[in-house]
Formats: sequence, C-alpha cells, structure tokens
Amino acid sequence: MPKIEESIDIAAPRVDVFRFCHDMSNRSEWDEQIEHVELLSPAPVRSGTLIRVDGNLGRGSIFTWDAEYVSLQLPNGSRLRVIDAAKTCPFRAGSELSWEFVSVDGRTTRVTWKWNYRPQGFIASILDKLGGRASTQKAIRRSLDNLKDLVESGRRAHIG
Repeated sequence: MPKIEESIDIAAPRVDVFRFCHDMSNRSEWDEQIEHVELLSPAPVRSGTLIRVDGNLGRGSIFTWDAEYVSLQLPNGSRLRVIDAAKTCPFRAGSELSWEFVSVDGRTTRVTWKWNYRPQGFIASILDKLGGRASTQKAIRRSLDNLKDLVESGRRAHIG
C-alpha cells in the first residue's frame, strides 16, 4: 500500500490545532483536495463517526468517498478509514488517513499527516506511479501550509 507522510510545525496549542483540523465546516477552506464534508453521524466528531467527503483532484473531477473515524483522541490524533469510494475515486476502501499532533515546546504543534492508500484498479495504480502520488503529496503539503496560515492567523474551530 503506498504511503505519503508530511509534517508541519504550527505556532498554536495542540488542542486548538486538533479542533481546527476536525471542524468539518471549514475543512474545504484549507484542504485543497476537499470540496465538501458531511457528517453522517450526529455531532460531535468522535470514534465511530461516519463522514461523506466530496474530493477534488484539481483537474475538475469531483468524486465521493465515505469514511469512519476508527480512532479519535483529543488532542493526540485521529485515524480515518475509507469504507466506500466512488468508481471515479483514485483510491479504494481500506485506505487510511491519520493525523498526529505533538507538542514541540508547549507553544508549537507538529502535525503529521499520513495517507496510506490503495489505488482503485490497474489504471489508477499506473497513474499513481506516473505522477499521481507526487501530485497528491504536493497537494497535502500545500494543504498543511494553508492550515498553518489559518490557525496562526487566529482562526478557531466552530466545534466544542
């Protein structure tokens, strides 16, 4: 299973960064691969929560996938497992996204984003090797930069 891992340091308390990342109402604002996230389970987000995500590869193709929070431990991290994905989705069920939040010095949080994914089909596997993986890694890097900019500008989560 291919894996992408990226980290960034954000000058904000760990709990604030964690909550901002898990606030579904602003996810599309900083994550450039996401158009929309819908909670399929009652709020708040916790282990077992189901979500539906409209993803965007930046080439005008929108696709939907459903996932479950396998674990969510405020303020340490979370793990999300894809349970269903549209045929147009470049990855398939069983792919996993995890975030880890580590306090660097009490004022700075290191966010590590791990994307363990399974390409959906033979063509997706080839495209992944021919540049899809590199493109996804760059999008994750830009999304982390966006997250840093928003959190460090004083934005806060809308969740409790």
